[in-house]
Amino acid sequence: MDGRAKYKMTIQITNLPKQRLQWAMIKTQIDGHSIWHEQDFTAEGLATFMKTIGECETPDLFMNPKKTPEIFLVTGKKDKHGKKLGMFGDTELGWHSNGNSRHNVEHILIGLYCVEEDVNTTLSICNTALAFQNLTDDQKNYYRGVTIKLKFKNNTIYNLEEGDPELEFMEASKGSIRKLVGTHPHTGQEYLYFPYHFIEKAWHRMACAGGAKKSVDVNPMIQDLKGHIFKSRYQTHHVFHKGDLVLMDQFTSLHRRTPVYDDNRLLWRIASDYGSL
Repeated sequence: MDGRAKYKMTIQITNLPKQRLQWAMIKTQIDGHSIWHEQDFTAEGLATFMKTIGECETPDLFMNPKKTPEIFLVTGKKDKHGKKLGMFGDTELGWHSNGNSRHNVEHILIGLYCVEEDVNTTLSICNTALAFQNLTDDQKNYYRGVTIKLKFKNNTIYNLEEGDPELEFMEASKGSIRKLVGTHPHTGQEYLYFPYHFIEKAWHRMACAGGAKKSVDVNPMIQDLKGHIFKSRYQTHHVFHKGDLVLMDQFTSLHRRTPVYDDNRLLWRIASDYGSL
């Protein structure tokens, strides 16, 4: 098992019976993602489908269309006044997961649907559950005792200028405190929670010392884990074509993106939980 989706989905995901959809979501949680080709969605149809999986996030921001507030526009397009229409623009995006600066992340399933493609842009997805499984027992036990403090930092996974409404949205989050090794609430599998750009502090709680906390030197820990997690065998690379739907679990995966060269590229992004399955 290498954590990759080994099947090319050409059937319409909306036609799956509930039991098969439940199985597909478990597979997505285990592998960190699934890829569904040649899907046929309107904006309203995508929102309706994602609601069959769970409750969707509706923050009412500049990148959320009024008619479909569940959708985030992911695009470098601008209106006639030069204002951004969407988030994540056209720059390279470093390794990250979504919602890591919030204490409670309930909408852990991200759906990305390709409306307009740019075949020169690649999405990479890393399975952090599989990476954890392949640690030594000593490493697993040590990292289970580590807690991390996270806070969004500009000019890390990408760069935003002062006054950008996207930066205002990102910086509004107060940050979060997480266990470095999490347990997935639906599968019970352990994974490494590692949006390393945003790790500010870390400490280790030692069971053998009555639960005493000891500060961890963050930079060496990050470098050690990067060398283990971001191996090619844990990664899948995908070039979006029109009609592709990529579903990613934000606990068992990290993702990144190469630069976008066509400003017409457009993805519809929706975040949901799994509460309706």
